[in-house]
This record gives sequence, structure tokens and C-alpha cells, in this order.
Amino acid sequence: MLKSLRRSSLSTASKILAILLVLSTPLAQADLKDDVIARCRRQMGEYGAAMVKACVDQDLAAAKALAEYPQELRDIVARCQRQMENYGWSMVKACADQDIEAASALPKYPKKHESIIARCQRQMGEYGFSMVRTCVDQDIEAEESLKE
Repeated sequence: MLKSLRRSSLSTASKILAILLVLSTPLAQADLKDDVIARCRRQMGEYGAAMVKACVDQDLAAAKALAEYPQELRDIVARCQRQMENYGWSMVKACADQDIEAASALPKYPKKHESIIARCQRQMGEYGFSMVRTCVDQDIEAEESLKE
């Protein structure tokens, strides 16, 4: 199922590689920190320095955690990065964590729901496993309520 959502571009792969490199060299870490600080100031500056610092700390921790994710999860991380990068690394990580959890849950659904999973995968797959799972859960619930 992970393979069916692979839609990463060269630029996204380059960004993932950049994250890994950023966390491996002091100069690159400084660039990442500068970028995170600038984004956090833009988005949180009106709430004061404490909120900006909290934003920076969370984003840097999230970027470090994402860089340590196993290779087989890179497509999920890349998709989340494409969709959420304007909101910071914490949001990218939240997106990836939700998708990883959903991707591991979907194969555990009963066989009788395979057609629903396949349809939701076709319709919602580009938005990630979390959206596929939501689609599946809603359809299963709707089918059950129609039987009552």
C-alpha cells in the first residue's frame, strides 16, 4: 500500500536529502535554524518572544526527528512536506505521524472492506493514508447505518 502513494518529485527528494544534510553539518544547522526562526517570527511574532521560541524549539526538534525516520517512510514524509512545509516542521511531522499510523492500520481492516479501501485509495490516495483511512471509516459507518 505504501508504494501506491509514491508521488515524490526530484525536488521533494532533494528537500529530504537537504534535511538530512542540514542536521549533519553545523553550517547547515545554522541555516535551518535561521529559516525556522524567520518563519516562526512571521507566524507567531504577534504573541511575543516566548511563543516564537516555543515554535522554533518545536520545529527544530521535529526536523531532527523527521531526519531519523527510516528510508521506507520517506515518501510519506515527502508528501507531508509538500503539503505542510509552509506551516513548519512540526506540522510536517504531525502529518507524517498520522499517515504512518493510518498506513499501518489499513491492512488490519477485515477482508470484507477491501473494495472500500481500494476505492478510497483511488479517490483520496494523493492526500495521504490518513485521508484514505477517514474515507474508509466514514464509508463503513455509512454502510452499517444503512443496514439498520
